[in-house]
Amino acid sequence: MTSALLTGSNVRTTPLAAALRAHSGDVAVADSRDGIAALAAGLPARSVGGYVQFLLAPEGVRSWAAQVTERIETLALLAPLLACTAVVVLVAEDPADPARDGRVVDALGLLAQAALATGGDTDVTVSVVHEASPATITRLLPGAAPVGGPGPLADFAADRDYADWRTDVLNVTSTSDVTYLGWLNQEGQPRVGLLRKSVVSPLPVPPDSAVAWGHTGPGARALGRALIGEILGGQDIDETLVEVFVKEVIDPLPATSFELSSRELRTWIHRHLNRRSPEPEDLGQARQRSGPPL
Repeated sequence: MTSALLTGSNVRTTPLAAALRAHSGDVAVADSRDGIAALAAGLPARSVGGYVQFLLAPEGVRSWAAQVTERIETLALLAPLLACTAVVVLVAEDPADPARDGRVVDALGLLAQAALATGGDTDVTVSVVHEASPATITRLLPGAAPVGGPGPLADFAADRDYADWRTDVLNVTSTSDVTYLGWLNQEGQPRVGLLRKSVVSPLPVPPDSAVAWGHTGPGARALGRALIGEILGGQDIDETLVEVFVKEVIDPLPATSFELSSRELRTWIHRHLNRRSPEPEDLGQARQRSGPPL
């Protein structure tokens, strides 16, 4: 089975293809309409586990409608190739891409599902992301998780009692929760985004602020302040709370990547705002032990 199929302009697909081949080996790429048609005709049905779509190189001035049409037509052409449980990632990194509009994202998701359904019964997942970094995309594709990613849910926090394990798994797999993701890009620079439903967008931080984690330095404080601000919704932030948050939550995070749910962060913040006694095991220690749940 082909682990991943990439379509779009050569400039966008080449760096990602190299990274995906390092993780999962068999990757097919097409950077033109003829190339996409050749893949559709040449690959076996239901043989592709993941599909990443960039827009093709622009041909003159193109309206936003033409770009949306291109995405749906390409999906419809390649739909028969996708396995029943394939993952589809639509990459909208260009600020002018209409797929960066939430209303277009919702419509694309529905149209993509309709196009994919024409190939038969499927359980295909469609996501739209605004950053083309390999770390962001490999997290979403099957069998291409970065080194150090967790195993099956049955192994997640396996040393915990069933009731606690069940609660953790429900938190990890909740689709209504916002998830905050941290990773290192190709240059080794830290990046933080938030996953809401199927859309990954950058975490809002003040201009010229560099975020970091795995320590208690200025970057970790900037990240802690941004996360607390997201949870509190613009309320005044107590710097003492930031200091404790950085020490207990940000400092213990793994150096290469992390994942935190807004539900867990909200619980931690409310507990400390209410000045309750800390739990025997704080959030940071739990994350350090179990690793980022992806």
